[in-house]
Amino acid sequence: MLKSGRGPKAVALVSACVMVLLLAAAGYGGERPVVVLDPGHGGEDVGVTGSYGSREKDVALALALELRRQLGLSCDVRLTRESDSTLSVMRRVELANSFHGDLLVSLHAGGGLSRDANRIALFVQQEPKGRATDPGRDNGWDGGHRPHISESQALATMLERPLALLDGYEGVDYSAVPLGIARGAGMPVVLLEVGNLTNPREEGRLESPEHLRRVAAAVAAGIDAYLLR
Repeated sequence: MLKSGRGPKAVALVSACVMVLLLAAAGYGGERPVVVLDPGHGGEDVGVTGSYGSREKDVALALALELRRQLGLSCDVRLTRESDSTLSVMRRVELANSFHGDLLVSLHAGGGLSRDANRIALFVQQEPKGRATDPGRDNGWDGGHRPHISESQALATMLERPLALLDGYEGVDYSAVPLGIARGAGMPVVLLEVGNLTNPREEGRLESPEHLRRVAAAVAAGIDAYLLR
């Protein structure tokens, strides 16, 4: 049998070149888009705690790290926190702006009074009522987020499609609400809740690395679809 003469290093180099060409063809040329991921809560703020002790802050960080791994070839992925640290909402937005992000996705796990709830939820900043806003009120439009509201809606729509295909969920909810993480953010912003920690069965799934990989793949597909529009 004839040998090609290509060793492992040569094969790896060819594979890397192919990947670069594929990314360029996909529109990820020289400058990669900057995706900011915000793992919710952290440090003293644990978020929702499940029946068996799972903490929202840990689920959010694990999902963010997995999502960064999956998006790392196509995007420049920045995290507002990479460890169990306490961050104010204002500091998270400041970091996102300093990264010059093209979009910001804030990652959370849901919780509620119903132990049977098992849905995914997407939130964007709601449209203001009327043309003028009172600068003295906490209305969420300071810092220039208002021009990005329609793009936030577009990002949420792109995320909704692959998330709705995930097995084991009852559906995806999409709402416009007063959103703290959008205040002052100069980019599209979506807050994502990936499940319900107060549902014991869902709590177990959110502790599974394999399940988080599937969720991250759906989120990555939505982000890619948005960036390639």
